[in-house]
Amino acid sequence: MATKKKRARRWLLGFALLFLLAALYGVWVMRSGLPQRDGELRLAGLHAPVEVRWDRYGVPHLKGGSGRDLALALGFLHANDRMTQLELGRRAAAGRLAEVFGPGAVPMDAEARMLRLREAAEAALTRAGPESREWFDAYAAGVNAWLERRGDDLPPTLKLFGIRPEPWTPVDSLGFVFLMARDLSFWQGRPEEMRFEWLRRFGPERTQDLIGDPNLHMPPAIVAMAQAEHAAAGRAATASVPARDLALGSNNWVVGLSRSAEGLPLVANDMHLPMQLPGLWYQAHFRAPDYEVMGVTLPGVPGVVVGQNRDLAWALTNVMMDDHDLFFEELDPAGERVRRGDEWAPIATERVEIPVRWARPVPLTLQTTDRGPLLPADPNRGLPPRSLAWTAYRLDDPLAAFLHLGRARRVADIPAGIKGFVAPAQNLVAADRDGGLLHVILGRMPRRLQGDGRLPTPGRDAAYGWDGLRDASENPRRPPEDDSLVTANEDIRPKPGASPLTADFDGPARAKRIRELLVQKPRWLAADFAAMQGDTVSLFARELVALSDGAYVGSAARAHEALASWDGRMGVDGTSALFALYEKRLTEAIFGDELDVAQVTGPVRRAWLMRILHGEMDGAWFDDVATPDIESRDAIIAKALGEAWDEGAERWGEEVSRWEYGELHRLTLRHPLGMLPVVGRLFNRGPFPIAGSATTIAAFPLPGPGKAANVNEGPTVRWVAVAGDGDRSLAVLPGGQSGHPFDPHYDDQLDLYLRGATHPATWSEEAIAAATVSSMKLQP
Repeated sequence: MATKKKRARRWLLGFALLFLLAALYGVWVMRSGLPQRDGELRLAGLHAPVEVRWDRYGVPHLKGGSGRDLALALGFLHANDRMTQLELGRRAAAGRLAEVFGPGAVPMDAEARMLRLREAAEAALTRAGPESREWFDAYAAGVNAWLERRGDDLPPTLKLFGIRPEPWTPVDSLGFVFLMARDLSFWQGRPEEMRFEWLRRFGPERTQDLIGDPNLHMPPAIVAMAQAEHAAAGRAATASVPARDLALGSNNWVVGLSRSAEGLPLVANDMHLPMQLPGLWYQAHFRAPDYEVMGVTLPGVPGVVVGQNRDLAWALTNVMMDDHDLFFEELDPAGERVRRGDEWAPIATERVEIPVRWARPVPLTLQTTDRGPLLPADPNRGLPPRSLAWTAYRLDDPLAAFLHLGRARRVADIPAGIKGFVAPAQNLVAADRDGGLLHVILGRMPRRLQGDGRLPTPGRDAAYGWDGLRDASENPRRPPEDDSLVTANEDIRPKPGASPLTADFDGPARAKRIRELLVQKPRWLAADFAAMQGDTVSLFARELVALSDGAYVGSAARAHEALASWDGRMGVDGTSALFALYEKRLTEAIFGDELDVAQVTGPVRRAWLMRILHGEMDGAWFDDVATPDIESRDAIIAKALGEAWDEGAERWGEEVSRWEYGELHRLTLRHPLGMLPVVGRLFNRGPFPIAGSATTIAAFPLPGPGKAANVNEGPTVRWVAVAGDGDRSLAVLPGGQSGHPFDPHYDDQLDLYLRGATHPATWSEEAIAAATVSSMKLQP
């Protein structure tokens, strides 16, 4: 008995020791790689000292002798706060995630390699101007200085996965530019392939009805191919890529002197992109004789993307430009050439391997035509090989435009210095201290020989293709109205057909709401604009409810009565939940019998609802093809209203004011280590019930039909600038400056963000001195 007790005690002691060692190891790993924000360091490559002062939110204010030295210091600071983000981002662009994360990352690597993101970055570097190249080199030196100083003292994600970052290069930085261009392009949703599937399933007339363009160009060869596929296969359309709700847009607006209570123009911006921890943006302030700017930077890249200098401020939203085309190709029997009329053009072929952790390398064949990467045929979906043309492959010097913005003094100076920028195309609005306002597209359109790019085109036909890019002077521009400018991803063309711009525009609800609010006050403060960014009234919801008016009975009548008295505010509880359920049910009831609506993006679904309820689509879509009866508009609306009411009442009871929209609409910010079992919750933040929707200024898209309640996209920064006085500007990030989960600045702005609050962005030396909580001296 005594021996058994001794064994038990030894076992317990051994277990306790192992537990203690594991805990100590965990603490050591989690505390490794913490950012340093004080002291004096020597960095190779600096030409003169750089002073860095941090405020209470970890925002650095850099002061040095030249912009080039500040670029080097920024590389050091990005690595200091976001090294994991830098490492994973460059691996994503190079198609090297599976090296560390295993087989699950192979599809992402295969896509990056198929798109030739790394090769495109290499080519873009050769076209960069001397100053941009100097900045990229300096930035790389700054990242490498941090890596050299830290050695094995790396952040937890790198530590746990055994990642030893290689030296940083300028190509790595340009890879981030191409990642952003890819994410802001609609290529990922494969809209041309989906429209071809509609053509195959429904024929030309109904496809034109779905696309909604009476002037839609349908290449005869593509129509014939679709009809032949339909006759041969007789199969339903299926989407190749699950659609995202694509809140990849943003809001921006400006008011001039006559509309500002600050005595200077105001510029507001909130950029809607994937939500994560750490966030996409990093706030910083630079002061040197040749570059004095503050705003948000993109980790991985030098320079300010959105921000202000002494005299002006600027902001961006996605144009939603159709910046790519697919060409259906005919290959020779050997698969080595593509037909070009009566001739043949060679296909370049490269065979590579994707290294995979815990598994064998995956072979991959990459092919390229004279138009771009060649996607292999997809027999399951009746798709031939397709060449991809994309404006980003013609990228010139993406940094030069932003360096120019940082140095411009009046809005009239801007167009000449940004005309070479290609992609991703953005609506740029700007204001200067004298009251000048500007809207211009930052980016260039493809010059299509024929067609508008909505459908795939026949690669063999020389009448189709691109003749380079259009000059920036051909881009549409919007003049100020009532001393203000607004863009929110809506159609910015003066009128349809008045511009060669083809785009997958979002609906007008957010832009209309911004304008609706702007006319309610004669003059505005920066704090007022920050409050506007949290507005949750949906004009889309109001219009949809008005279009659903009718005489109903039972559950449908109760739903209609509740919606009819609602103000359209998408709050975390109340009637907003009923509307969300109704919108979903109505979309499914009208289109779900013939289409998989979960595979269609949110903007397209919402456009369909508006158009069909306005009588602008064929009423045959109301009929449920699964039943022998022919359903009417009113019957389908009543069905959707009744089902929405019954679902909500079953979940939350009969009192609509107690229904929980926040249960359907939750924000969770995820860290790369958040996927770990049990301990992953230490790195994520949320879920948080969140107000708003894709059609409110506070743009948090409701997950589409059949999707989980987690909100994955939304405002990744909120920025309000007083043009000419940075001490009165405001900002907030959904998280914080740091990517280290155990750093105080990992999530110290999250509470502000969730409350719709902001913090000051200091500019003057006096304000910076008062706000400084720590400082560092970087010496040559």
